[in-house]
Amino acid sequence: MTSISDSQIVLALIGASVTSVLAARLGFELYR
Repeated sequence: MTSISDSQIVLALIGASVTSVLAARLGFELYR
């Protein structure tokens, strides 16, 4: 197994935060 590097962890965190922000934005738009 390959060890996970710090850059991959950072990219994963950024991707998760971006998707969560987009999901929240879409939810607010649909709620309106």
